[in-house]
Amino acid sequence: MIPNFFIIGAPKCGTSALAQYLSEHPAVFFTDPKEPFYFSEDYPKLKKQHFLTDDASYLALYANADPERHIALGEGSTNYLASEVAVARALRMSPDAKFIVLLRDPVEVAHAFHMEQVFARNEDEEDFERAWRLQDARARGESIPATCLAPQFLLYREVASYAGQIERFFAQVPPERRLVLFQEQLKADPLGLYRESLAFLGLPDDGRAEFPIVNGSHSHRYEWLANLVLRPPKPLQPAVWAFRNYARRNKPRSIELLKERLRVKSRRKDMSPAFEAELYEVFRPDVERLERLLEVSLPKWKGPHLERALEASGLSAST
Repeated sequence: MIPNFFIIGAPKCGTSALAQYLSEHPAVFFTDPKEPFYFSEDYPKLKKQHFLTDDASYLALYANADPERHIALGEGSTNYLASEVAVARALRMSPDAKFIVLLRDPVEVAHAFHMEQVFARNEDEEDFERAWRLQDARARGESIPATCLAPQFLLYREVASYAGQIERFFAQVPPERRLVLFQEQLKADPLGLYRESLAFLGLPDDGRAEFPIVNGSHSHRYEWLANLVLRPPKPLQPAVWAFRNYARRNKPRSIELLKERLRVKSRRKDMSPAFEAELYEVFRPDVERLERLLEVSLPKWKGPHLERALEASGLSAST
């Protein structure tokens, strides 16, 4: 069996939550891992963690799908939207596939994505503003952490600049097979967004009424152990990655309990008002271009000062 839908990004926009909700629908089969990264050949190191070397190894992720029960088969690699090749490669395997995109205020995404990269050991600069200032050097291949598997993930401005990504996506996928949603919708009306996703995928409502928060901000309880598991010394990489794949697929109760114990909720450090205002100005042209592409108004994404001005004038600042 082959996939017929993909949640392709953007990162830190609620894709994990939507993937989990959909995966629990009786007519949906979702891959584990949620992000195989198989089709993003321009991020070559990522899929190696999952031992995905060819189409056969990728399609093995769907081996347990039931053709009598599962109408929708999918995965959720959030770098596919930013990848220059992933959507085209996915379409070669599944020409009629449907694609779901979730977007969010780019300043919030850049900030949250930086924290996630620190957690995943792609990033070694824990201060977001300093990491932001390193982007030009990193684009030249400088100051890349030795543990980084995807240098593109360190270019936070590019990760959260959606207009070009959406233009490329729209050029490849016809309107009836693409759905663009917003993280703000997920927060305000998760049931409505879930039902919209089901309708798009041609699935009946399963009566779901609970929508827990998924993949909130987090950090490691023991940094040394996280370093060993996430970025083991090179001689140990094959063994550690093989064990992680075994644990992910079989989910031994002891390992799941240990993972819960080792991950702790954590709050992102606030940006300074001046830096936050700078970022909103950086992203403003891209947001305005995105508004034209999607034919929507996104005033909140242009900064709190605009939102306050709209509220003072009595106008709506909703997405």
